[in-house]
Amino acid sequence: MRAHKRGAIVTVVVVLATILVVGAAAAGGCGEEATANEGPLELTEADQGKSFTVEAEETVKVILPGNPTTGYAWFAALDDDSAALLKQEVEPTYTQENTDADVVGAGGTYTFTFTAAGEGEALLKLIYARAWEDVEPEDTFEVNVTVE
Repeated sequence: MRAHKRGAIVTVVVVLATILVVGAAAAGGCGEEATANEGPLELTEADQGKSFTVEAEETVKVILPGNPTTGYAWFAALDDDSAALLKQEVEPTYTQENTDADVVGAGGTYTFTFTAAGEGEALLKLIYARAWEDVEPEDTFEVNVTVE
């Protein structure tokens, strides 16, 4: 009877360990790096400070909350080397949240679109600021992108 229980416990432990390993692999491992596989890589404020790997010619979208009625807007702040690797396709688009038509000043989201243009490492940095103020930005979004 003891051998049967011991065998059952070993089986349960092996099954649980397998589930953990497979789950971690499916979630991108234990680290903060992820690889885009299908379609554009879409980043949000939850991705702040993380690292990502994309293929050359892949699209990277960044979607961040904002409210232009406050005078603040998101701006790309890439250094020259990063801008050479991540080409900003168009000006960011702004989409207001679906709210009652009578609501004035509702927030929404800004969407930036970049294309990975070469191989290397880039710091994708966006700042939330008022264009006319010469002060520190209200907010900053940064991720590291490796282009392969």
